[in-house]
Amino acid sequence: MMKHLHSLILSVILLVTSASASADAEQLLIQLQHMRLASISAMTDFFMFAGLDADSKYERRMDADVESFSQAMTSAREMVAADKLVTHLDAIDTDWQAFQLSLNSNRNLVHNQGATSAQVVEDLARLNNALVTRISESYQNIAGSNTINPAVEKARSMALLLQEMTTKYAASAALNKADVNMGEYKRSLQTMTMDFEFKLADLKSVAYRPQTYILMDNINSKWRFLRNSITRQHEMDVPFLVISYNDRLIRHLEELEGKI
Repeated sequence: MMKHLHSLILSVILLVTSASASADAEQLLIQLQHMRLASISAMTDFFMFAGLDADSKYERRMDADVESFSQAMTSAREMVAADKLVTHLDAIDTDWQAFQLSLNSNRNLVHNQGATSAQVVEDLARLNNALVTRISESYQNIAGSNTINPAVEKARSMALLLQEMTTKYAASAALNKADVNMGEYKRSLQTMTMDFEFKLADLKSVAYRPQTYILMDNINSKWRFLRNSITRQHEMDVPFLVISYNDRLIRHLEELEGKI
């Protein structure tokens, strides 16, 4: 009897420990996702800032991106204070500091000279791509060792694609620089929109349920506007609306994570 009770208690402890570890991993993945989105958003806002003659709105948005990244990094470090993942965060932080230094340098060039060179912007984009790649590697390392809701993964992948798409759009629409070297983001907007369409259809198949009807409808309607604006690039001057709708779509996808 005592042996059976001991085994039962041990099983419960292991179950609770496993659940706790899974919850911790999920919280860490959320912070890494926030870092990815903030990093790419900083590029979007820089392109708008530079293309609109140092527009203060987009400078404030860049500051908000930096703050969002810093908060996510702080939260992540608190979670892995005594873990081997500290080295991953250190590497991410090193890449982030390099990107932020270049971002500030480019901002100063726009303020002081009214513009920055294509080569300098491409260097900034490469640093950004290296940073996002580094974060994604850490994300996949953690996700691969834990059980993550596939529907949540789909939503996060779509949010990341949206942010990349909007950065590409901003580079072209605000700076008229469709050929900016952006690593993975060198895919055409048409290719990215088709990719998102497939991902959205896939998400609907697993996430469309009574408690998500309204949210999914909002995602659908905003995506239709965003898709039409992006595919009619340069026919209509709508970069402000594209970025606004992108922000809302990402918020909807993050809200959806809590319902699936």
